[in-house]
Amino acid sequence: MTALCVLLLSLASACQSSAEWDGLYTFSEKLGEDPGGAAMLVEYRLEVAGDRCLLNITGYQSDSRIRCTLQASDNKAAVRFRSYDNGDVKNRYGVQVYQVNEPLFTLRSPSENSEELLTEWGGLVPDSVKDRSGNYFARQ
Repeated sequence: MTALCVLLLSLASACQSSAEWDGLYTFSEKLGEDPGGAAMLVEYRLEVAGDRCLLNITGYQSDSRIRCTLQASDNKAAVRFRSYDNGDVKNRYGVQVYQVNEPLFTLRSPSENSEELLTEWGGLVPDSVKDRSGNYFARQ
């Protein structure tokens, strides 16, 4: 009985931690300008709401919609690959870029009241990123 209570309490705290991460997170990657002078941008948009986790990557030569899972604790949340929006684990070109449950990136809050987020890149690393960790995503 004690073990069951401990398990239920840990599950309840995990759910509460996940709910704290509900929201919209964005990162805009600037890749410079094309030969015609137009800005080359890629927008990363992470939407978290309960069990729903969606990552949209759109812009210059990019158009991916990824279903993800969020593994959250008090100050960090790992965004893990589940599938593409169509339910397949291969992209539109038939290539499996990510493994199921592979961490794409982790968001970390340096302190409880901090608005800043530290991004630690995993399987997903944008082209312009030089440092595997830094302030990339912002909560909207």
